[in-house]
Amino acid sequence: DYVLKQVASRYHQMGWPTNGPGSEGSVLPTSYQTEELQRELIMLACSFGNKQCHRQAVAYISDWISSNKNRIPPNIRDIVYCTGVSLMDEDVWEFIWMKFHSTNAVSEKKILLEALTCSDNTFLLNRLLNLSLTSDLVPEQDVIDVIIHVGRNPQGRSLAWKYFREKWDILNARYGEALFMNSKLISGVTEFLNTERELSELKEFTETGGIGAGPALPRALEIVEGNVRWHRLHRRQFYQWLRKPPSPTFG
Repeated sequence: DYVLKQVASRYHQMGWPTNGPGSEGSVLPTSYQTEELQRELIMLACSFGNKQCHRQAVAYISDWISSNKNRIPPNIRDIVYCTGVSLMDEDVWEFIWMKFHSTNAVSEKKILLEALTCSDNTFLLNRLLNLSLTSDLVPEQDVIDVIIHVGRNPQGRSLAWKYFREKWDILNARYGEALFMNSKLISGVTEFLNTERELSELKEFTETGGIGAGPALPRALEIVEGNVRWHRLHRRQFYQWLRKPPSPTFG
């Protein structure tokens, strides 16, 4: 609510790009700065649950499915795809999965794959994790990004963390020679861990299972210890602060 209240007036003022279904687009000049501000406001509004933002994203996806024409402006496709996948049913996930396989555009392929990790359906997230490592349906160079993005999804954090530990030997055998890949994977999967249980699991993995991880695991351990300490000391105070009425930011 705090973030929504902070951005609401400016979001409704800026609106969406004008070329979409039922779009409440703005007629402001489309300079680079304006497009970036509009994109940022749409991202915040959709991420934090603005209902109009959700309706607009769903309308874009529904139009794409019914017409088989993608009229979603390229600079907000990642936001719309992710929002649609998170809000809509399994058929939409399958549609995005199909489009991921049918497109040859590298940048579009990357956006579609990341959108698949936005689902709230843990069955689909588990399916994606398993497909990424055990089939040739996901390019090998994208497997680490899939695991990391599932871990950044609140619904997928524990799934990705469990999958990482269970499949570490396979992952390390495949990517271990590229130390930067291992480091990217370890930091990406652990950066949002913040409970005492997760900290204990990380300590156990560091001591018994993380062979070949190099210095990335000790660094991850420091970060997670900091996360747990912050939550223990400041979480209640932080939520109390968020409940206070926000002071006006935009005119």
